Amino acid sequence: MFIGAMLPTIVYSQSADTTYLQEVKVYGIPFTSFATGSTIETIASDSTIETLGDRLFDNTTLYLKTYGHGQLTTIAMRGSTASQTAVLWNGININSPTLGQTDFSLLPLFLVDEVSVRYGSSSALYGSDAIGGSILLGQAAPRFTKYTQVSALQQLGSFGRMSTGLKLNAGSDRWEFRTKFTHMQLNNNFRYYSPANGFEKVQEHAGVTNYGVDQQIFYKISSRQQLSLEGMLTHNFREVQPAVTNNDGDETMHDDHLRLCLNYIVDSNIGVISATTAYINNNQTYDDGGKVSTVQSTQLTAQFHIDQMINMRSSFRYGGNFNHFTAVSQHYAAGLNENRFDVFTSYRLAVLPQMLVSLDLRQAFYNRSNAPFTPSVGFDWTIKDGAIHKVTWRALAGSGFRIPTLNDRYWQPGGNPDIQAEQSLNIESGARWSVIHDRVNISVDVTAFKNWMTDMIVWLESAHAGVWAPSNLQQVHVHGSEIRGAWQQQVYKTKLRFNIAYSYVKSINQKGLNEHDDATCLLYTSD
Repeated sequence: MFIGAMLPTIVYSQSADTTYLQEVKVYGIPFTSFATGSTIETIASDSTIETLGDRLFDNTTLYLKTYGHGQLTTIAMRGSTASQTAVLWNGININSPTLGQTDFSLLPLFLVDEVSVRYGSSSALYGSDAIGGSILLGQAAPRFTKYTQVSALQQLGSFGRMSTGLKLNAGSDRWEFRTKFTHMQLNNNFRYYSPANGFEKVQEHAGVTNYGVDQQIFYKISSRQQLSLEGMLTHNFREVQPAVTNNDGDETMHDDHLRLCLNYIVDSNIGVISATTAYINNNQTYDDGGKVSTVQSTQLTAQFHIDQMINMRSSFRYGGNFNHFTAVSQHYAAGLNENRFDVFTSYRLAVLPQMLVSLDLRQAFYNRSNAPFTPSVGFDWTIKDGAIHKVTWRALAGSGFRIPTLNDRYWQPGGNPDIQAEQSLNIESGARWSVIHDRVNISVDVTAFKNWMTDMIVWLESAHAGVWAPSNLQQVHVHGSEIRGAWQQQVYKTKLRFNIAYSYVKSINQKGLNEHDDATCLLYTSD
């Protein structure tokens, strides 16, 4: 059982007689305007306190593997692995540099305004890891109007669930401040029948406690310049849920994440310049009955891009980024650090009033090596754009890559410094039909895709008992299809909405580790 209560929202502004609805823009989600031909699904954050993993599980056909409510939650997009999905915050990849993936149970949805899901390989736009897809986390653009807004949310549920959320927003014509706070506690003491033991029992040692704070400050220097600062701090403590046959679980895990981002935007003579610098710190402590293991990593990022309008039909973007990573663990050699560089460019052209074409290019460098060169080309064609019916067709061909993680190369024992970067080639095509008539909106979207991956990294037990090591699979083939439908109708002041979605994905290991390996099933990957 779950009960939620939205406490009164207090809003103050100078407009006493008229309420103006502000245009909602997404702040901090770059490059979507150059994602021509791709499938993008937008998920809005609302007045609910839950994790990003919970929301994706409830609102998409994505495969999320979870070890229990509030426990480790990883994602697989279009038959890929958890490390082949890029997660971007303010345009910065926040996947762990050690594990190469994100635990979606550690991201409170209450702290972000919008989530965009980009399906398919998109490394030309988003860099490393974007083989199966990308998750883009964004905030609303500042209003720069005088207002004050306070809102609070309290939720109660079964099994000791209690969640609290608070938002404080204030602004003027030059400044805007936003503060978000969330806290969630869950005991997870539910009853269940254990087939292994043959009797009903109460789940023990599965409690979760987390909190998060997000602070945003916006300053409009002039009509052509803007400065913004965002800081996000999250803490998560969980008792690692034991197996059904274990009555004496004593494993716990602490996860602390600090993310700071400073962004400057100016509309100059050479185009709109956006410059960002960020600091990210990840700290994880695992306690197994007194045996403590810690992993800490830091990330320093500097990136920029320049947007130029060539004419009314075409636009151009170019830029680059730099990342410096450090990591500390008893399983790493002392002083482990690495630098990575990316340069990229994008071009978009309206070939016809009804047709958009984009070309994206990226080259990344790491550890004195070159990552695979990643081009991408896509188009959107509006075949019919009538007063009631609209039909669009899209297609995309692009490549992706994933730089081996620090664990892949430097973990002791088992790390392989010579492991190769993963590569992929993705093609997809889809169509969308929509109708708007009176108060009824109906839409149907269909997509088919194929993805060829080479040098896919998989950890397998080596000939030496107990030692696991990464290896490059020679070739993996993924194909599938997706269909989404939506129906919405306005009945007086009530809006009714019905959604349906289905996806089919098949992942096959075409070639094994060597000529003697004929395995076709991929470990830990959904078919």
